[in-house]
This record gives sequence, structure tokens and C-alpha cells, in this order.
Amino acid sequence: MFKSLALFALLNAVFASASVARAPAAPATASVPGKGPVADAGITVLETCVNTNLNNCLIWTVASLPVGCTNLAANGQANSVSSVQTGGGAGCTLFSSTTCTGASQFVVGTLNDLGVVGFDNKANSFSCVAA
Repeated sequence: MFKSLALFALLNAVFASASVARAPAAPATASVPGKGPVADAGITVLETCVNTNLNNCLIWTVASLPVGCTNLAANGQANSVSSVQTGGGAGCTLFSSTTCTGASQFVVGTLNDLGVVGFDNKANSFSCVAA
């Protein structure tokens, strides 16, 4: 038993002193046909528009999108979003409250008129996830 304990202590000391060096990951880039690679900051995640057919929009990119819940009211779009479009492989949920609660509408792709799904001028916040 003493030999097993000594062997265990020796192995534990060896593993504890070993370190693994990891290189930092390369920044993610997307490729746009005909334009080459684009940095994350240029990837549009969501457009929220106060008019139908994607007019008069705020564009939310990877760089400008906060993690978690985004309050549209704080960005001048309280109860005024009429069309939306997701991009960058994202799916976004629009919510009726400013805290990502209440009635909701999940969006992937383009909705030129939120009235079609009964959510015109109702969104006050949103959150996005990879679709």
C-alpha cells in the first residue's frame, strides 16, 4: 500500500507541474462573396426597422450588440419596430417588455411586415442566439 501511495504522490507531482500552453484563437472572420473576409465587427446580426420593408433601420452588428437583452426603448425604437431581418446565422426573439419578458416573436431571416405575425409596433427589447 505504501508503494501505491508513493506512486500516486509521484504521479500527482508530475501532472501538477506540467503545463499546457495554448495559443490564442484567431479572430473569427466571415467571407462575403466577391469581397473577401470580413471582421466580426462587420457582421450584421439584426436590423430593427420602424417602417415596413426594412426602411429606417438600426443595424446591430457583432461588435455593437450587447450580450443578453437589448432594450429597444433605450435606442429610440419603443413600440415602433415594423420590420426586422436577422443575419450572421442568428435567430432573435423580440419581446413586448423592455426586459426581454412578456409576449414574444422569434425571427430567423426577414420579416418585412411584423403586422403579418401580429407583432407590429409591439417590440421593446430583443435577444439573439446562434441559429
